Amino acid sequence: MDMLAAVVDTYSIDDLHWAIWGAQAQAETSSSGEKIDGVRTLRWEETVKGLVGAPAKAANAVGRWKQEGWAGDVSQTLQPRPFFDRLALRLEALMYEISQSPRSKETAPIRFVFQRLASLGLFSHRPTSLHSPSPSIPPALLPRLLSHLHPPVDSPIPPYPASFLPSIFLPLPSSTLASVTASLLQHLVYHLPAPSAPILPNRPDSRVKRSVEVLTRIIGPPEIGGEAWDAVIMAMINGKRNGSAMDEREHALTRMAVAWVGTGGEKAANAFIDAIMEAWTDRKYVKFALYGQQFHLTHLLILALSLLPPYHSRLVSLSHRPRFLHALQSYLAHPDASIRRLGMLVAETVSEMTIPDEPESSVAGKDDEIEELKAGLEIDEETEIWDGVGQGRDEARWLRSIIGVRDGDAVLEDDPEGKVWLLGWDEVPKAARSPESNTTPGPSVQRGRTSSPKRPPKPKSQPKIVMLTDEQMDDPLEGYTNPSPSSSRSPSPTPSHLEEIASDPSLALDGAQKKKVTRPVYVGQLAALLKERESPEHLEMALKWGESLVRAKRNFGTELAENAVTVTTLSIGLNDPFHLDEFDKLRQGLVTALVACAPRQVAPFLAEQYFNSQYSLQQKSVMLTALAMGARELAGMKVPEPQATRKIDFPSKTLPPALHKKYVGPTDLPPALGGQRKAGEEEHPELAREKRLRVGPKRRTMVAEQGSLAARQADERAAQPHSPVVPFAEVAAEYFIMPLINRFWQHFQDIGIRESRAVVAGNRFRGAGAGMVMSAMALEKLLMTLSLMLHAARHSPVFLAVLSPEALELGLTIGLRHPNKPEDHLIEPESGENGGETPRAEAQVLGAALELALVALDGAAELDQGRTMAMDKPELVLAVGEWASGVFDVESKGGMVAAGQGGREGRIRAGAAAVVVKVAEVGEKWGISVCPGCDD
Repeated sequence: MDMLAAVVDTYSIDDLHWAIWGAQAQAETSSSGEKIDGVRTLRWEETVKGLVGAPAKAANAVGRWKQEGWAGDVSQTLQPRPFFDRLALRLEALMYEISQSPRSKETAPIRFVFQRLASLGLFSHRPTSLHSPSPSIPPALLPRLLSHLHPPVDSPIPPYPASFLPSIFLPLPSSTLASVTASLLQHLVYHLPAPSAPILPNRPDSRVKRSVEVLTRIIGPPEIGGEAWDAVIMAMINGKRNGSAMDEREHALTRMAVAWVGTGGEKAANAFIDAIMEAWTDRKYVKFALYGQQFHLTHLLILALSLLPPYHSRLVSLSHRPRFLHALQSYLAHPDASIRRLGMLVAETVSEMTIPDEPESSVAGKDDEIEELKAGLEIDEETEIWDGVGQGRDEARWLRSIIGVRDGDAVLEDDPEGKVWLLGWDEVPKAARSPESNTTPGPSVQRGRTSSPKRPPKPKSQPKIVMLTDEQMDDPLEGYTNPSPSSSRSPSPTPSHLEEIASDPSLALDGAQKKKVTRPVYVGQLAALLKERESPEHLEMALKWGESLVRAKRNFGTELAENAVTVTTLSIGLNDPFHLDEFDKLRQGLVTALVACAPRQVAPFLAEQYFNSQYSLQQKSVMLTALAMGARELAGMKVPEPQATRKIDFPSKTLPPALHKKYVGPTDLPPALGGQRKAGEEEHPELAREKRLRVGPKRRTMVAEQGSLAARQADERAAQPHSPVVPFAEVAAEYFIMPLINRFWQHFQDIGIRESRAVVAGNRFRGAGAGMVMSAMALEKLLMTLSLMLHAARHSPVFLAVLSPEALELGLTIGLRHPNKPEDHLIEPESGENGGETPRAEAQVLGAALELALVALDGAAELDQGRTMAMDKPELVLAVGEWASGVFDVESKGGMVAAGQGGREGRIRAGAAAVVVKVAEVGEKWGISVCPGCDD
């Protein structure tokens, strides 16, 4: 490493150049007498590649050695920033030495060095800080280069020849030249604006003119279609610009580029305006470009238009171009007021530079009444829309002040010492400057014009305050009530006046500012609508089209899978403070569609969120219903439609339900339309024949060749409504049933731990929503959901080994927590705290547990006659049989289970009997001892 640092420090780029291209090497010839330029070129290229790659190779070697335990570091000489700064200084010294020698035309070796440096990304678009480790060539190259371009007057050192630097840069490849030019433009103007001496927008600046001359000495004058022309056009129109509209360095860059084009004359100005107009009038650019980009392009366009004199034929033809007129319409239709003002500003500028002012005689001959009206209202047509703050008004006033400014007209002061020609880069080596852009807002100056004279302001004929006459003072204020003599309050508006204001459409500010809610097209838009919980329009639109959108995106990429959990969370957490129509039905349909169309993402998420205490019982019911209905849909089973609520009469006009059913017969009901049609068809057979011929949807049989595109499309349309995203048998265990069962056991264990700790502490655990999952209503809903999903998952590969035993164990555990009791040990319903509600709810839980056990046993018996259940889990089967037998014994002896049937007479008895029968069948088939009481 030390040897490499010593070699790099000893042999710089100029030493290597003269060793290969010097006079001694040039005198060498081959044995045939021919020059060996090709060999020297190859040698030079390999030398340059090795030299500029030395820091990277050293860093890679040090990194590898440090992994092996080496404690050293890269030498200061081989660190990227010092290495390339020193390389840039020696390269500039080599360039200047060659320029003053007879071999000034041999610039190919220097050009290759710049090409290699540009390929490494060392020509950054933004100057880097001196403390930054990132290397950059222009900050180290420009101070020496600028001092040699314009040396002091009394200096014996001659400047660079005018054509030397362009001969180096212009033959570079177009992509390399564009990168070098863009970096050069940014660095030349970097130190032009100063806090103590900003660049004023409404007057030419000599600093910009000096930077233009420096740019011309480096890349040459503007030639339409030339290499320098294309590079500058690409950097200014298609290059990366700073997003800040009021960045002084960006303003200086724009003015330098326009002034450089202005040195090419009127022809160059016309071509430059056409190139800018091509981008400024692009409709996609107007619609999608950011405001900062459009501001800089508009700034460039206004300065380019100022290169031509007013009423120029080119400007007149430009104002009549259809593309320009259509672009103005696009700007005026833009939703951003700042961008609209940019379009209005360009339209005003072009019109004032192409339409001559009217003579004073014609102005004086206008209608006096209109003039007095304008004067009385104090309307200033020229500054009305530009006054104020915000929405681009400040920037628009700043742009209006630059119209007609040409930096080429600035007067250059004498600089015998040559410090001004350094463009501020003389101070960089002495003090480190921050690369942060000095963004200061431009002064809000009034519009200044140098291209066309401004009309003198018209005298205001009407005063601001007008004294009322006696007749006007006697008339009361229209629309306001006369104030009471004893009251000091101002008069109030009359109701008729308020109604007139409310009915005026021009004053409907809320309606004008309210944006129309559009139908969501993407799932991300649906999520954005659901987040607007304070807007009923957004919620209604999301619920109305949410289910159809989710089902439409079911097989459309990964959009639904990526946003399904977000939409599910927002849908479950919705409330109905606005009393939307069919809110519960639409929300349930949306969550069910999410489960059916994205089961792998939504089903485990709902199983987890069900045991979250932040949701209400109604929201938990939505989760379970979505899981059950989504499982049936994936299994290809029929999903029941919710029953429509039938409109009934007012209760005072009807009898109690039992008496109403007893006394109201079919003859008392109004005849239905279907009954009338049926009677008419029986009396007139031709009506039935006409119905068969005409009534019903027309079914058109499509005939298509087998294997053709029409046949495949027909098959897809026929199979699309019935094909689930994934068969339920594949996802039932992993994503639906087992997550719900496992989450329940975890919650059950947490409850047991909390209760045990509460007993030790001597108090009762109370938590908001913590016991809601274990309430009777929630347990019944959970068991019913598991029963439906277990029934739909009987074709799952793990139904016999995993699903059926787990569900049976869960049903047994919950059933035993609500035990059967003889009649003499029961508490009377009237003596309970809640008037009998608790025993009735426990009976519902017991009935649901028996139904879950029955579904598990019935599925096992249907698939393999209960063999797997009897052989693998005989204890569980016997425990379920004993539990069901005990429940059935209590019912058979006339007792009540859990203090009542909960309004569902016979449910528990029938469920217990069915479970006992299934257990007996399984035990008899596979020879296990059945429960006691099964023989009865």
